[in-house]
Parts: sequence; C-alpha cells; structure tokens
Amino acid sequence: MLEVCIDSLESASNAIKGGADELELCSSLVEGGLTPSPGLVVEVIKLVKSQSCVANSVTPKPKVNVMIRSRGGSDFCYSPQEMTTMLSDIEVYKSLGVDRFVFGALTDKQGIDKTNCARIIEKALPIPVTFHRAFDLCLDPKKGIHDIVELGFNRLLTSGKQISADKREAIELLTFLIESFGKTIEIMPGAGINCDNAHIFFEIGFKMIHSSCKRTRQLPDIGTPHQTVSERNVRRGYIAEDLFGVEYKD
Repeated sequence: MLEVCIDSLESASNAIKGGADELELCSSLVEGGLTPSPGLVVEVIKLVKSQSCVANSVTPKPKVNVMIRSRGGSDFCYSPQEMTTMLSDIEVYKSLGVDRFVFGALTDKQGIDKTNCARIIEKALPIPVTFHRAFDLCLDPKKGIHDIVELGFNRLLTSGKQISADKREAIELLTFLIESFGKTIEIMPGAGINCDNAHIFFEIGFKMIHSSCKRTRQLPDIGTPHQTVSERNVRRGYIAEDLFGVEYKD
C-alpha cells in the first residue's frame, strides 16, 4: 500500500487516479509539510467522494490524512500557543470527517514530548494518529518507539534516522522496528522511496510505504525581457512534479 503526501488539489487528483491508498494532506512540502488549509482539505474530500463514485466499485476510496504542524523548523518543540493552535486545527478537521492525523512533538532534549502528544491523541479520538518523522531526530530511538506505542499512536513514519530510508543504516533500524514492534504499531518507511527501491521494503515485510513521488523542473524567470538579471532581481522558481501531480517549490 502507498501513502502519497500532497499539497495541492491537482496532486490529489492525480494521486487518486494513480491508485494511491492514502493521501497525506499538507501545505508547504518544501518545509517538510505543514498543516494544510481547510479549503484544500474540503476540496480533497469532495474529490475523493466524487471520483470513488465513478471508479470501479471494488476499489476502495483513498483515505484522507491531515498533517498537524503549525510551523517549520526541525526542533518539533512547541510553545503553549502553538499547541493551542494545533489542537484547534484538530477540532476543525475532525468536523470535516478526515481519516487520520499526522503529528509529532519532541522535548528540548530531543525525546518524545509525551505531554503534548497525549493532548493531541486525546483531542483526535476516535481518529487515529501517526507519529511522523520527528522520530528521526530522537536521540534514543529505542526509548522513543516505546513512548510512541505507550501514548497510543498506531503508526510511525520514519526514514530510519537517515536522509533516505534505503540507506544501510536506515534498513537496519527499520528492520529492528518492524521485528520488535510491528505487532503493536504499524511501521511505515518514508523518504527517498521510489519505484526502483520500493520492493526492498515490501520484501522486508512492510505493508505500507510513504512517498512524495516527485521530480523537479525549473519555472521561467520573473521579470520583463529588457531588464538585466540584477535589475529585475530575478526569483527563480521550481516545480516538484509528482508522478501523480504537481507540487510547487521555490
């Protein structure tokens, strides 16, 4: 099974057509994924319902999962005000009928923030919650996975603490996680997974993988033709094109 992270309606449409089993809705994938706008979530839910009505009846509609992350940055250590915002976001998206939330929080010592994670899980009930790749910044992943399981998360997204999940060190940690905890929590590898290496993870025994399925192309320069580069202060943009759609990057 495949979860595809998307941050636009176009990507969602193509992911559904491409057979994605689950959609992880975000904004700003260049930041690693932030909380999406309510408008995007509403329209994706509509899209899922409309396309599943015309699709083959034996094909289940993809689930809609929502990232809860109020800001960028790699600390995942949130202030009281940021937690208040994210708890309110969960209330909004619960009312829309989403299938899952995706969240992660760490302490300033890079351990699992059990207090704030517990608040999120309680607010999300009965909707399940994935602990995201904040796990990959844990100083002690073995203690981290114990805490995540005890808190009640039922899925962990991880790259095996490496930049790409297909690295040798990542495979070693991922294998340990699924062998030791696979019966109590779903372990979902993500980062650097593509058509060429996806088989590695299924052969190990993972049931689901996570991917953005993207490639990058350059956008045209911004400015009038008669201006020099310095005069028009060109800002070059890039589009990360999903195999299932398009994600926009600067």
